[in-house]
Order: sequence, then structure tokens, then C-alpha cells
Amino acid sequence: MSAFAQTSLKNFQPAWLVWLRRELAPFPGRTPMTIRLVVSVAIVTVVSMALQVPQLAYSAFFVFFVTKENRVLTSVTGVIMICGATIATALNLFLYTYTFDYPELRVPVMAGLIFSAMFLSRTFVIGPLGFVIGFFSALMQTLGEAAPNTDALVRNQLWLWVGIVYPIVLTLIVNQLLLPSDPWTALARSLTLRLDAASTALQRVIKEGSAGGQTNRALLNLAMRGSTNMVGLLNFAEMKDPQLKQRHPFLVETVATAAHLASATAALEFRETQALSAEDLICARALLSDLEQLKTVLPEMGRTLSARTAIPPKAALPQLRELQFAIESFRDSLVRGASQFSSTNIVKKRKPLFSADAFTNPSNTRFALKVTLSAMICYLIYVGLGWPGISTSFVTCCFVALGNTGATIYKSWLRFFGCLAGGTFGYLTIFLLIPNMVSITSLVLVTVTGSALAGWIASGSERIAYAGLQFAFAFYLSIFQGFEPEANLSVVRDRVVGILLGTVVSAIVFRYFWPEHAADQLRPTLARVLRSVSQLVRLPKPGIAIETDARAAVSAHIAISNDLDGVLLLSEQAAVENVVFHNPKAFSPALLERLTTHVQALALITTGLLRRTKLEEWQRLDQAAQASESELRSGAADYLQRVAAFVESGRQIETAELESPFTKWNLNVANVEGNDRPRLVRRLMDQIRELT
Repeated sequence: MSAFAQTSLKNFQPAWLVWLRRELAPFPGRTPMTIRLVVSVAIVTVVSMALQVPQLAYSAFFVFFVTKENRVLTSVTGVIMICGATIATALNLFLYTYTFDYPELRVPVMAGLIFSAMFLSRTFVIGPLGFVIGFFSALMQTLGEAAPNTDALVRNQLWLWVGIVYPIVLTLIVNQLLLPSDPWTALARSLTLRLDAASTALQRVIKEGSAGGQTNRALLNLAMRGSTNMVGLLNFAEMKDPQLKQRHPFLVETVATAAHLASATAALEFRETQALSAEDLICARALLSDLEQLKTVLPEMGRTLSARTAIPPKAALPQLRELQFAIESFRDSLVRGASQFSSTNIVKKRKPLFSADAFTNPSNTRFALKVTLSAMICYLIYVGLGWPGISTSFVTCCFVALGNTGATIYKSWLRFFGCLAGGTFGYLTIFLLIPNMVSITSLVLVTVTGSALAGWIASGSERIAYAGLQFAFAFYLSIFQGFEPEANLSVVRDRVVGILLGTVVSAIVFRYFWPEHAADQLRPTLARVLRSVSQLVRLPKPGIAIETDARAAVSAHIAISNDLDGVLLLSEQAAVENVVFHNPKAFSPALLERLTTHVQALALITTGLLRRTKLEEWQRLDQAAQASESELRSGAADYLQRVAAFVESGRQIETAELESPFTKWNLNVANVEGNDRPRLVRRLMDQIRELT
């Protein structure tokens, strides 16, 4: 977390309440998604109760599982779930031919199915499909134990398929017809939200004549979200509108600069109060005008901006200057004419069915083994105790497992507290309301109320959404105990105990068996970003056509953007790990903050230096200026490689010898006029000097 975020959070106690308020705050798109969830669950409740379709709790839960923030992602998830459930049902009926009366075969088959599901989730090109097939098959093996004979088994399995598939189909229809969310519209809205935040901050700065001293929770929320969700929206928008694929590299830049814009705005607002000079006020007014122009053209899919003809005034306040750079980068990514260097110029390769290291990287096998071990320990515990009510422990081990210990622990917390809240709400419903309910109308009203609470949580950010799913799961298991009112409070107790058991077992296994720490994954990710940036810093080269340099930079830009998202996510997960136990390989908070901030800025600056307008400015430089800049950037790239080695392995960094080439370059560009490129090069060097 950055310094301005930490400073702001200290002003609000307790910290968990600040986090909860932030995550439960409304934002565009949250209310429509909640409405779609509630309507879908209400329809499923009426249909299942009227036609007596069993497993109503699972039917209602899968509405939550499938509904996503936009209809494209919902459709993709729904199709995967239907295909996976269908294949799993057919596979399970075949396997029961050999395992129904033979527990000595059923247990290893279950373990093999869990292993396959978790292995495929990390290595298969359609990981969710592999997970659904393997997990559902294993789950159906456990559910079939209570069947008295094969006829009842087949009937139960087929009804379970119906109870899963029909709610998914109904959910897809509702999401297409009721308040549909288009990915491009949602992306434009997310980008505009960050522009609006910057506009609001600048308006306040201009009105009061000073910067800093603010405690804006909404702005803090924006600054902490990163760009992962926006990149996902962009990918789904390209699936719906293929023309956007031609602009993919530049739209990725727009998303990255939007995240930087929110961070820069927060830095301006959360700093110590300082009066602005007359020059800074002029700069703030110019930036406000730029933002209004950007908000006007942003919703359009085509480019409508042209390159600047005049250099904007430069701010003196560092935070205002950072905001100016972020806005300028955002504007440059939308300038008309850059689309000729599009992703269509890149030769596309067919993706293999499995990842490149699927069968060579031992971490994939170890991950699958850890989840399998956790799930089977829970299975043997509840079978040995004769306590089938805590079978949710088996499911918990599969659903909370993620790529590292920090992520798994965090998801376990969300699952436990989500189920505890949902179970408590279900307990109160059983105790106070169900004894007085005599019609389906009263049941639907109660269901709608609980679904609205769960839906509001589930439609939040990735930091809390999983808790909403678990709230819904525990609530539905509590109130849907049959086709007539039944007040059995032990169901709530058993589900929560099962979830707690699964969480504890998973935490122990992931802690002591081949632990994968987020901090350990963060080091190579940061190093990879630095090496990619160092490759970009070497471009352009004297005597090389700008088209060649631009095409060489496109794929590197995309890779850097993806890795930067990973850096932000892994840094949060590493913080969670440090709360639970100390990892000696973890970065200190101060070093982590500095590295992450500077790496983001370096990526933006190198991206700016390789845009069309800056490459044209490079060509206008004389040979001496080009040669001295190339020498300076080459030295800077070598230094970034050494920093990457330090980040990855702790190797000592040699002092960068950049002053001599910097002085030489500075002399060669001293008389350059009407060319903005030297300004960005100076900014690049300042950022590199402050890196470590």
C-alpha cells in the first residue's frame, strides 16, 4: 500500500471498519448487478418450489456463481459451467459402475479427480473447464454415498444436473435482457470515474488555492484498485467488438495510465497542505480543461484526438507535476494516428492446450497434491466421525486454494466470515420467520432480502466479492431444507463448522507442505518487469526505422501491463502473509512501496518515449543528440538489469555510472527547441536515480 493510503487510513479507526465501508460503498454498475442477481434467484425459487426440483440451495447459489459484472463474462462462465457439469455427470455415472459398492476404489478415484481438477486449473488453456469437470465429478462421488441403490443414485445425479443447469440458463437470459452491462460501456465508465476524480480534485485545488490535507475514501478506493478489472473488461469488449483488437496495445496503455492517474490524484489530495503558486494554478486550470476534453471523447470507440501543437505549462509542485504527467500520458494513448502500429501487425501464434511449463514445473503438481491432501483429510474426518453435515469442509479446500499462501489465507478469511454472516442471517430467519411462513410469497420475500444483501457484497471488488458468494451459500443452505417450512438450526451450525475445518486444514497444509509465498513470487515478477523495461529503454536506436521500433515495443508493452497488475496483487497478498507469519524473504513495506511505485512510473515513461509522436521527435534530433541519448539509455538499461538481479536474488547493485553520459547528452540537447522528448528523457533518468 502506498504512503498516501497508509496516511489516510491512520485517520480512521478501526482499520477493518474503514475497509468494510470502502468495499460496501456504491459504485456504477453495482446496483444493476445486484438487481439481476435478486431477480434470477427469485425466479429460480418460484420454479423449483412449484415443480419440486431438488437441490434448491445449489440452484440458487449457482446464480451467484455464474453472474458476473458484464454479460460477455457471464455468458462465457455459463457455457463453461454447463459443459463442465454435463461432462462431469456423464463421467460420474460411468465411474459409479465400478465404485458404487466399493469404497476402497471410490476414495482413490475421488482423490484422483481432485488432483486432476486442480492440476488442470493451473495448466489447461481453459482452466475453469478442467476444474469444473474434476471438482463436480469428485463432489458427485461424495453425494452418492447416501443413495440406497443404483436407481436412486442415477435419479439423484440427473436431478442434480437439472438443478445446476437450468438456473444457469435462466441466469444467462436475465443478464442479456435485464439491465445488461456492456463491457466497453463498463470500461469507459471505469476510466471516466478516474477522470472525474481528478477533475474534482483539481476543482478543489483551484477554488482553495492549495493542495493536500484531504481524506477522500472514494478516491482512496480508486487508487488502491489497480487496473486488473479494467484489463479484463477490455478483453471482453474485444470479444464482442473485434475492431477494438486493432487498438489493443494502445487501449492497454490507456488503462495503465488511468490507474496511474488515480494514484497521482490521491497523492495530490493526501499530501500535507501547501499553497499553490500562480504558475501551478495556471497549470491546474489547463489540466482541468484537458480532463473535460478527455471525458467528452472517451466513450467513443474511434480515436478523435490529434497531437498537441504546443507544449503545456510545467507545474512546480511535485504531486501536481505527477498528475500532469499522468494526464498527458492518458491523452497520448488516445491520439489519432497511432493505430497503424496495431496488434494486427503481430504474427499470432496458436495457443497450445497446456501452458509451456505444465509438465516440467513441479509447483503445478505440488499445488494439486496440497489441495488433494487437504480435501481428502477433511473427507476422512467427516466420514470417520459420521458427521456428513460438515461436508462443506471438502468443498472449502477446493475453492479457497490459490497460487500462494497469502492468497489462500485471504480467500479463507472471506469464505469463513461470509459464511458466518450468511449463517447468522439464516439462523435468525429460521428462528424468527420460518415458523410463521405459510406461503411461497413469504419465502420469496425472505429469499429476496437475503439475496439482496449477498448480491451487494458479491457485486463488489475482488477484495470482498467472494464473501458475498459464501453469504449466499450459507443462507440458502439454511432456509432451503425441503419443499415445506422446516426449522432445523443444526444445518447452520454444521455448515459453519465444516467451513472452519476446511479453512484450518488448508492453512496448515499450505503452510507446511511446499509453501509458495506471495513474496517469493513477487520478486521474479518485479524483476521481469524491470528487464522488460530495460529492453524498451534501449529503443529507439539510431538508423532504425520508427515502424520497426514501434512494432518491437508493442508486445513488450502488453507484457509489462500484465506483470504490473500481478505486482499490485502479489504485494497485497504478501502483506496478508506477513500478518499470519513472518517470511524472511519478504520485502520490507518501505522497499516494496518504493519499488512498486518506481517500476510503475518507469513503465509509463518508457511507454511515452516510444509513442508515435515521441519517435517522430527522435527522428528530428541531429546525429550527435541521437548518439548521446542512445548511449545514455543504454547505460540506464544496464543499470536496470542490475536492479532486476538485486530484486530477484539479493545480489548487490553496482553504482550506476550515468552522470558522464547524462552531462554529454544534456549538452547536445541544450539548444533543442519545439521538441518535448528531452523532458521525458530527463524524467526517466530522475526515476532511475531514485529507484534504489
